[in-house]
Amino acid sequence: MKTPMLNRLYVNIRYVLFVAALWTLLFYANGYFFKAAEITPLVSLIFLPAALRPVAVLLFGVPGAVGLILGAALTIPSVTMVSPYTALIVLHNGVIAWGVLSLMRLSSAYRSELTADMTGLSLRTILVLAASTAFVSSTLNSYIISLTPELSTSAGLFIPMMIGDAIGALLMLYLLSIFSPAMTKYLNSRD
Repeated sequence: MKTPMLNRLYVNIRYVLFVAALWTLLFYANGYFFKAAEITPLVSLIFLPAALRPVAVLLFGVPGAVGLILGAALTIPSVTMVSPYTALIVLHNGVIAWGVLSLMRLSSAYRSELTADMTGLSLRTILVLAASTAFVSSTLNSYIISLTPELSTSAGLFIPMMIGDAIGALLMLYLLSIFSPAMTKYLNSRD
């Protein structure tokens, strides 16, 4: 007989693996479909996995953040050498999204919309969440890259990185907000 805590652990591990697999899929799909938008191996004008940052933490919380970290760890070696600096980029991949979402949930203006089932998620909240996550992520990435000699080809690309994160996040968040009522209805019918 499994205890509720053990059941929760299994569920959370599945969330982590699902988010990591989805990050990896979106990363390679982005490279395939939007190769022309790539400026350097670490910067693209359209970056679909960026959408997964706010969505994963919105839906799954901390396991979503851990899945983002695992997904980035699986994909970053395909574009650059692994170093302490790229490890920082990988680690902050999940932490930034969770931090931005947590800060937004402190505000009464967004608290009621930022629920795991995404019901009532307005376009305004989508824009703020996507833009905030893109801004913070690209700022930290640019800072880390500027300090890293082996990544210097990507230095000074804060604006394109932020645009790519924002476009990818807006596209995916908007699509999710369209389908969230159907997801909620489906999840409620299973209970």
